[in-house]
Amino acid sequence: MLGRRSLRIKTMQLLYSYELNKDLSIGSLETQLTKSMNKTAVLYLAIIAYLNEICQYSMVDAGIKLAKYIKSEDDNKVNTQIANTDLLKNLFDDDVFSFLIKKEKINSYLDKDLVKSLFMILRDKPKYKDFCKIATPKIEEQNDMLSYIVKKIMAGNKSMEDTLEESFSNFDDDGFLLFHLIQKYIDGAKDASPKVFIESVNTWEEEQRFPKELLKQYISHNEELLAYIQPNLQNWDIERIAVIDTVLMKMAVCELLYMPTVPVKVSINEYIDISKIYSTPKSKDFVNGVLDKTKQQLHDAGLIKKQGRGLMQ
Repeated sequence: MLGRRSLRIKTMQLLYSYELNKDLSIGSLETQLTKSMNKTAVLYLAIIAYLNEICQYSMVDAGIKLAKYIKSEDDNKVNTQIANTDLLKNLFDDDVFSFLIKKEKINSYLDKDLVKSLFMILRDKPKYKDFCKIATPKIEEQNDMLSYIVKKIMAGNKSMEDTLEESFSNFDDDGFLLFHLIQKYIDGAKDASPKVFIESVNTWEEEQRFPKELLKQYISHNEELLAYIQPNLQNWDIERIAVIDTVLMKMAVCELLYMPTVPVKVSINEYIDISKIYSTPKSKDFVNGVLDKTKQQLHDAGLIKKQGRGLMQ
């Protein structure tokens, strides 16, 4: 479900804490990493549950309109077909998915007032009104509407962001990614099968292998990684370098040496990009320069060994 960059960022945050407090054990850091990934998984489920609740609120809205003693012309034109999209129905009928929703108590994260307000925003949109005019929406029309709700109604909505931030401390790091991921899954659905959503759930444990291995190798070879970097610090005292930059460079070297299936170019570029987000404005060039020299020295010494064609590039 999560991309490698997100996994690297989660690992980086823990290793930053480790560099400030070397008393932290690998076991405790792995436990924190697992908890962090589980929070992401629960946030993922919560966003999908919000999407479903917004769609289901059309039933509540219809009931309110039909219960009025004096109805307007619009009140008599209720439409609830968004509540019956095949993709969401199949997803929430799936045993694995519904079990996780219950297990993680996802309904406890849902704010009914927020659901109502988001549906009211949706209800006034021309795209939704056009959707309601379709007598029997095709699967692709249903999915297109669901994608629109995620992208235009949920993502970027200040009230939704504030609500999710209150429950999920990881929202700032994971929220944008998960909204984009869910929209991508919906856009890629050619039918009403929830297979891709179920598969993403089933990969959670498998995904933890990469960051846990990175964490373990970094700590096991901590001093060694620093020794490889130090000759290329361009007369900088290691104590004067931002801790986050040191962590990023050591993580990159760790991948070069101890993660044989990760391409060299990918490792270098990923940590340069992460430095743009989490470090100082000048860090990108500094990290790039140090890693470029270190990579070349490791390559010349025959220390970089990758499994697979093209991974040395």
